[in-house]
Amino acid sequence: MGDDLKKMYRTVMDDHFPPELSVSFGDQVLVYRKRSWKIPDAGTGDVIEKGLRYGENPGQEAALYELVNGNLVLGDCRFI
Repeated sequence: MGDDLKKMYRTVMDDHFPPELSVSFGDQVLVYRKRSWKIPDAGTGDVIEKGLRYGENPGQEAALYELVNGNLVLGDCRFI
């Protein structure tokens, strides 16, 4: 069981999150792209592209998005 548990935490799963998403605030649109990393596959050694893995529950999907287009302005505050 101990080795299986370690393997579960080291395995980066596929996820079902969209590669890009948009958030609209009135006429402002923020575009986010899902981050991924190129890592070697543990079984084959091939370089594969994977996203984030949630740390506390190895079976839980997770995703990290970065802002790629748009700036948010709310009142006198500007978020870049």
